[in-house]
Amino acid sequence: MHLSRFGLLALAAAAADAFRDTSPFFMASTSELLTNSAYIKTSASLLDDLTSSLSTCPSDYYVVVHQPGVHSSDFSTRKSAPRLGAKMMGKDKSIRSQMSVNEVAGLLDGGHIKSLLQEKCKAETTAIDGSSGEYPSYFDSAPRVIDIEFPMLSLGSDRASQLSDNDGLISDIIDRLPPKSKYTLLYVTSPREFPESDSVIYESDGAGSSYQDPVHMDLKRDYSSYNSDSSDSGSDRRLSLFDEYQFFTPGIFMGLIATFLFVTILYIGVNALSSLQVPYAAFEKDTSAAAKKQ
Repeated sequence: MHLSRFGLLALAAAAADAFRDTSPFFMASTSELLTNSAYIKTSASLLDDLTSSLSTCPSDYYVVVHQPGVHSSDFSTRKSAPRLGAKMMGKDKSIRSQMSVNEVAGLLDGGHIKSLLQEKCKAETTAIDGSSGEYPSYFDSAPRVIDIEFPMLSLGSDRASQLSDNDGLISDIIDRLPPKSKYTLLYVTSPREFPESDSVIYESDGAGSSYQDPVHMDLKRDYSSYNSDSSDSGSDRRLSLFDEYQFFTPGIFMGLIATFLFVTILYIGVNALSSLQVPYAAFEKDTSAAAKKQ
């Protein structure tokens, strides 16, 4: 399960500028899912993978987040999205499956994912406007899609704090889910270079919706204290997404084991051959039989 956690590769700011039409994608789930992290994927290929994983309805709640206007470089430090980073790095012990794609080429259609969950899993949808900071204090019975729509990230100095506040709101919403319920978080992003990727707020439809009159709470909290880490002296450096590299994968581990076995067999074989002892007389011609014949 830690494959996707170690799959967050190093990404410098210059490399991020080379992919100006791409943005990252993250998925974390408390259910067992077949996931495959990658450095770069097309949106169509990623959508096929998500369709295959979610068509079995593995969870009770599906938190679908849309955050427009981001790059992979926005997640280069731990301060960007510390709670999302904890889920992707395996620090949240309840998470059993992770998936990350550093660069998604093209716009991933989050509406298709929600339609799939509504059709296959018969899930109802609760729409939340992330810009208002308000959300229901409880969520009704599963299966349910919690659709969180954030506005485009600012290009000013408050960009990092806005992303961190959004991360805090997502964490609070997940904490409001019923205890022991399984959930899957899908963090969908889009690059800010696309003018058509401006934030669109999804509203609950129908007069009979059970979310017309929920208990709301205003989320106006300061998350700066969560971001401070006195023991992290290098937090200001530009590192990988969530400060992790992939050095030791199951494939490398199996390769090392196979190499060790082959080297052991080769050593035993060479040692056996070198231990053979042949007397010098074995190479001399036997003349005793000819002498007897004469």
